[in-house]
Amino acid sequence: MKKFSILAMLAMGLTFFTACEDDNDSNPVIQQPTTFVLNEPAYASSNIDLESSKEIRLTCSQPDYGYTAAVTYQVQLSISNSFSVSVAEAAAAEEAGETLVADYITLDNSYTSCQIAADAAVFAKALVQLAKWTEDAVPATQVVNVRLLATVDKYSIASNAINLNVVPYYIELKDALPELWFILGSGATGGWDNGWDKVGTSMVPMSIVKDFDYDKKTGQGELTFTGYFKSDGFKIVKNPGSWDDQWGSSDGTESSLILKDGGDIKPAEGYYKLTMDTKKSTLKMEKVDITPATYASMGVIGLNGDWDNDIVMTQFAAAVNPHLWSANIEVAADTECKFRANAGWDNNWGATEFPYGVGTNGGANIPVKAGDRLTVVFEPNSLAKLYINGELSSSAFNNELELGNTIYEMNNQDNISDGKVILKALSFNEIGD
Repeated sequence: MKKFSILAMLAMGLTFFTACEDDNDSNPVIQQPTTFVLNEPAYASSNIDLESSKEIRLTCSQPDYGYTAAVTYQVQLSISNSFSVSVAEAAAAEEAGETLVADYITLDNSYTSCQIAADAAVFAKALVQLAKWTEDAVPATQVVNVRLLATVDKYSIASNAINLNVVPYYIELKDALPELWFILGSGATGGWDNGWDKVGTSMVPMSIVKDFDYDKKTGQGELTFTGYFKSDGFKIVKNPGSWDDQWGSSDGTESSLILKDGGDIKPAEGYYKLTMDTKKSTLKMEKVDITPATYASMGVIGLNGDWDNDIVMTQFAAAVNPHLWSANIEVAADTECKFRANAGWDNNWGATEFPYGVGTNGGANIPVKAGDRLTVVFEPNSLAKLYINGELSSSAFNNELELGNTIYEMNNQDNISDGKVILKALSFNEIGD
């Protein structure tokens, strides 16, 4: 079976259909359109490997509303070539004590352009929800009927359906984990290498915000980071291994932050608090007056049942942020751990929740799932993170990690020295698989 990656296809330079057709603006009176065309993409006959693809790209011609309208587009999927009962309608019927069988699903994201880039992971998750596949019953390939729904005010019209051949995979139907972004650069972490294997050496994940209600479907919401920044420059990227989604500056200053096209951010040296909203695509950088705690050493203890010997961590950004620590470890079985400073118990951090929760200095043991080789990143007090990163496979980044990632992050916004922490986790694959 031939597996085809959308990313690979884009790299080969395949061309998609271009922008929307021009409409006549001379008649601004809205009308119900009668036709709506979804173009069949050039890759339609190939097997699209959803797990190794980033996006499913689709193009269309804008329906004729009588003028160039501000149209909202949504992607709809079926595996029976029927679009009569949606998943949402079937769920509502079930709540009312009735039974309807869903035959299509509408993806949550909406678009305002005739050139649509649907998230491949969202696409895959929707198929699992529609087909109700179990983990051991996902087919090797699946023909998916795809159409678009165009809407302007009360006027909606569905396009023709096209067929895509996909290689699906199982995604557990649970709330999305927070969408994370990563800081890097000589002015923040000491390096510019943005590979997945550099998380813990030149890349640091931003923090989730305590008690923030993250979007359950997308994981979008607020992130924060407080640390020391030099004028050497830094950036923030969404996906390690890629520069496509990044925050920079239009003129180098912290007051001119810009998404996608900016240069390096080069603030006056000092401690700053970064506040990002991934849903609103906003970023703010504010100078703060703090003195974070530093320690002579930091260790992980308890992994694999060893509570006598610390796994000594490395101070990987000593020249900029000396509170950043990392270590490579191996976890043979489900286990527990804590962090402690200076090989003693005067300052140690833990919590019972996994993968999310609130921990304290002197808290309970942190549960950790079995894995292979892991990378750990830790920042004590308000700058505290444990990042567990599954070892990369020998193939390209977009084939994902063999084991996945887990990030615990500890961040106290109120008092930098009281040791209270927030834990978080990120998983690309099920931990321990």
